[in-house]
Amino acid sequence: MPEKLSLKEAVEERGVYAVWELLEEDEQRQAAVATWENAEKETRLALQMTLAKDLKFRPQSVRRLPAEKVAGRLVLEAKTFPESVLFQFLFHFHMQQRRPLLSEFLDEVGLPHNDGVLDLPEDADGPEAAKVAEAGRQLVDQHDHQALVYLATLKVADGEFWKGVDDVLEQFDEDGNETKEKK
Repeated sequence: MPEKLSLKEAVEERGVYAVWELLEEDEQRQAAVATWENAEKETRLALQMTLAKDLKFRPQSVRRLPAEKVAGRLVLEAKTFPESVLFQFLFHFHMQQRRPLLSEFLDEVGLPHNDGVLDLPEDADGPEAAKVAEAGRQLVDQHDHQALVYLATLKVADGEFWKGVDDVLEQFDEDGNETKEKK
């Protein structure tokens, strides 16, 4: 049996799809609901068209469906979506379900934010890798799986800015199981 990739390697290799696979089924559904309810017009339209074709419904009928009704189908289709669309699933999931976790991490790293949303100028340099790694380890110690999903999402979003997350992600396999002793 081939050895599993580290979570860091899986994210580098498969990007947002590796993070999606890390989510538990209920988290995927929550991400689908959050995206259906909060996505930008362009993404929402693309999702509606995909579902209309898949369900053989008229787009107008799909548009009116509640998020809970379409979540399961969106989860089934998620792996076929472009990376940019699937990233929005992760983004909206964190914004709707994990704000306290985001705030806790950003406070620990020492970055200004507004309820978990970074408040930095466009050209801001990333935080010190060691500080990110330490805050990431603390977050994983306190929040396990939820923290791993968040840190993997940060790597997908901007691995260079968040380079310290690599130290944490290397300690887990692609399924989120600890593989090495914590540093």
